[in-house]
Amino acid sequence: MAHAKILIVDDEVVVAEAIRRQLRSLGYLVVGVVSSGSEAVQLAGEHRPDLILMDIKLKGPMDGIEAAGTIRSQYAIPVIYLTAFSDEETLERARPTLPLAYLIKPFVSSDLRAAVELALFRHRVSCIAEQRGRWLDAVVQSMGDAVMTVDRQGKVTMLNPAAEGMTGWMQSDAIGKPVEDIVILLDPDSRRPVMNPALHALHMGKSSDLAQRPFLLISRQGDEHRISDTVALIHDDKGDTSGVVVVFRSAPTQGA
Repeated sequence: MAHAKILIVDDEVVVAEAIRRQLRSLGYLVVGVVSSGSEAVQLAGEHRPDLILMDIKLKGPMDGIEAAGTIRSQYAIPVIYLTAFSDEETLERARPTLPLAYLIKPFVSSDLRAAVELALFRHRVSCIAEQRGRWLDAVVQSMGDAVMTVDRQGKVTMLNPAAEGMTGWMQSDAIGKPVEDIVILLDPDSRRPVMNPALHALHMGKSSDLAQRPFLLISRQGDEHRISDTVALIHDDKGDTSGVVVVFRSAPTQGA
């Protein structure tokens, strides 16, 4: 990432200066070199660097892990830890701050470049994914069709406003409840209960378009809605089913 801004936090002056020279020779912009956790937090807020190289062991009341945690919560700036300590206790303390890499001292210039490039790339991809997630959420929330997601245990994980209106359930009340308790469906002719399409899709392991088969949805307040729906499986990064998304809308009444 050309001209990325990097903040160095290390209380060993000689080491910090060597890192600064290496980064500058690689084309990065070093926005500061500080030796304490409190200074790191302050400069992170002032310069908003793209990446921070943070020594875990710092002198003073705030070590690198605490400083990284504060910076992450306030500014969401990614961190690479610099450390001569790779013991499990130190790593366990560092994990909650979600560092993008560890560099074990001493390291060579090629290791530094590889860690920085990989960290910047991972952070950029993460930001793109988060932005797309926000866009998708905005689309789902504004849709006129009712949208619901269900995990593979058959528990509700999301209702958009249209689904709240149709089922009579607020999302905050519905999350974690069995889908068959939230979406009560009857056969429109016999008025007998029918298997929830979300559970059917999870059981069969395949998506379905049931637009040609209407149901009666009975809301929490007892109102009836004639609906049709589409059910699609949600897959995780390994290709395994992690849940389903159900889209349902008002269906025309017979003879309409």
